Amino acid sequence: MALGMWWLTAGLILAAAVVGVVAWMRFRRARPQHARPIANSHRLTRIPGYRRALKRSSLQASLALVTLSVLVVLAAIGSGRWIYQRVEQPEKFNRDIVLCLDVSGSMVDYDVQVIQRYLEMLPGFQGERISLVLWDATAVPVFPLTDDYDFVNDQLKLVADSMESYGSVGSEYFAGTRNSGGASLVGDGLASCALMFGETTDDGRSRSIIFATDNAVNGDALMSLPEAAALTKERKITVYGLDANEFEDAFADEYRVQIEQNGGKYFKLSDESSISAIVDDITSEQTSIIRGAPIVLITDRPAGWLIAILGVIVGYLVLAWRLKL
Repeated sequence: MALGMWWLTAGLILAAAVVGVVAWMRFRRARPQHARPIANSHRLTRIPGYRRALKRSSLQASLALVTLSVLVVLAAIGSGRWIYQRVEQPEKFNRDIVLCLDVSGSMVDYDVQVIQRYLEMLPGFQGERISLVLWDATAVPVFPLTDDYDFVNDQLKLVADSMESYGSVGSEYFAGTRNSGGASLVGDGLASCALMFGETTDDGRSRSIIFATDNAVNGDALMSLPEAAALTKERKITVYGLDANEFEDAFADEYRVQIEQNGGKYFKLSDESSISAIVDDITSEQTSIIRGAPIVLITDRPAGWLIAILGVIVGYLVLAWRLKL
């Protein structure tokens, strides 16, 4: 801790000291203008009650002077901007996560629920970079990989609110997701999300895709689900499949088999334990910590000094009232 403007504090204390010395010298030199000697005044000054009153008055005056001096010093220190300095070196985990959401017509009843699940995951992450991609016939990144979790949280809420307000037709976030024929092209969606990590696969970073769909493909995709799942395995990407399909049918079977055969994990969206299981699995991966550049944080802490000044002012006012100043 230190004074941010120590020169101001030193100047105020010096000025107060000069004023105090000048006032004291003038008081010592001052002579009463209309003083008159009184005979036999020693009889009064020897009375015990008078002596006690004089002693009490002198003590109160001394306390008032000390209190005023303390007040001046506290005010000088407080005005000098009392600050605390600390150096922090931010730490980030070298994990990248892409939230990959199917926004086709068959998912309209589940998309908001999926985003709510994504929001539930955020508190479990620390330093990981996160991205969001929406896809149907084509994929559109909503935001790139970032570790600004306040931004991620705000964006996810904006997407959810837009979906709730406008549905699958009017939401601005769906713009560009239906630029080609077909719908819910799962293979293309998964492959597009895999490309969000870039081409490098040997930099030691952990890569995960949290992939939400019902696997109800409608149309001809450039890549099938098996091909896209094999691509994620080749690029060392772990896929966490969230299945919005409530039925145990052929779509669910294909989805589960392709995800698990290529090193991923399969979960039902309706399973309440899926969120904690995904977060635990991602954060349990052994990854190194990336240390950022040291940052000097300067924090003003005036509260303690202001409280002390207030307490001393109250004490001085009480003494001044007793002394009839």
